[in-house]
Amino acid sequence: MTRGRRIAGWAMALLGLPLLTAVMLAFAERLTLPSEILFFLLLVVAVALVGGRWPALTAAVLGFALLNWFFTPPLHTLTISAPENLVALTTFVLVAAMVSTVVDQAARRSREATRARADAEVLSTLAGHVLRGDAALPSLLARLKEVYELASVTLLERDGDSWRVVATAGGPPSTSPGHADTDVPIDDDLVLAVRGRQLDVADRQVLEAFAAESAVALRQERLREEAERAKPLAEADKMRTALLAAVSHDLRNPLAAARAAVDSLRGTEVDWTPEDRAELLATAGESLIKLDRLVSNLLDMSRLQAGVLGVTLEPLAVEDVVPQAIADLGPLRDRVHDGFSGEVPEFMADAALLERVLVNLMSNAVRFNPPDRKVVISASSYGEHVEFRVIDRGPGIPAEAQERVFMPFQRLGDRQGVGLGLGLALSRGLTEAMGGTLTPERTPGGGLTMTVSLRRAP
Repeated sequence: MTRGRRIAGWAMALLGLPLLTAVMLAFAERLTLPSEILFFLLLVVAVALVGGRWPALTAAVLGFALLNWFFTPPLHTLTISAPENLVALTTFVLVAAMVSTVVDQAARRSREATRARADAEVLSTLAGHVLRGDAALPSLLARLKEVYELASVTLLERDGDSWRVVATAGGPPSTSPGHADTDVPIDDDLVLAVRGRQLDVADRQVLEAFAAESAVALRQERLREEAERAKPLAEADKMRTALLAAVSHDLRNPLAAARAAVDSLRGTEVDWTPEDRAELLATAGESLIKLDRLVSNLLDMSRLQAGVLGVTLEPLAVEDVVPQAIADLGPLRDRVHDGFSGEVPEFMADAALLERVLVNLMSNAVRFNPPDRKVVISASSYGEHVEFRVIDRGPGIPAEAQERVFMPFQRLGDRQGVGLGLGLALSRGLTEAMGGTLTPERTPGGGLTMTVSLRRAP
């Protein structure tokens, strides 16, 4: 029973019985003793319902005395002359006592059930909090403060000989376990401290569950922070591993080919014909061009990742960029078809960077295109954008892998196994640096279309 109900029960017992006695004395000539006992029993039951066992037992004893004194012959004495009256009054006390006990037990069970239901709801909320992964300490502590109407909830961690506030919710936090109204040790270094009121044993059990979850939330936060700190290190390690592989294979191959051609030309043991000398010079030139492209891609990718790539946007026309980009393909330029038709408005771009993007896209498309087909490059305007399309008829890329090809050092489906796998990653990075987008899509009839979208010039 709550304190208010207990006070109300005592008031009914101590004031209601005299009042009932006065009313019944006024009608004493019309009432019989059994009727008077029933009225007193009704009041005792009401006291039991309101105030519980002890006020009801007190009312039963007091009612027995009042019935004996005022309504049981001989009146105004405690003597009972008739045995049946003694039985009736004794039965009244026993029934009143049993009813009081039953009502009190029912009230206690009801209160325990209510308390258990409330605790279950709190623990269910806590479990849902854990299952959803919402382990943020502030929200967890705020929930605990709300449930128990506390002034503040604080998670403390030992810091040498003192305590440090890890997280808090509510008013001024507890700076040490001694300053809290209730504290729950979690381990040797963590304590959950609450202020506002003393919690009983049942509340403390739920508080311990919150304390354990707070420790889990703290560990999750710290693991997440460590993972975030380790992520750049892992990326850097991955980049270093890929660079080592690139230097050991992709960069050394064209370098070795160029060096072999030059050493052959410098040698005196063989008298090369003009055709042989021209072929060796072409091999050296192509190898150096390939080497220069690989090194440039590496340098540009490092500038992109460092955020120091210089970009100068200016109004450009298709004729300012595409012919030079096709020419930069070298021997591959004959495998590209210029599919421009009609007027295309000017667009905002950096000429050198856009050339690099188109060269990378066209060389990549040529590598996968059937030998008897040409890669098509076209341009058109769409709304406030100008779009360049590099279209091949190769095997294409599965939809689930289209974003993966833009990761550095990815060579998905590369039959020739050459290059660093930086072309598409660098192309997307340069396009986005110019304020545009690079998106892949399936070519109707088979193949892959890379679309570079740039803003129209004002």
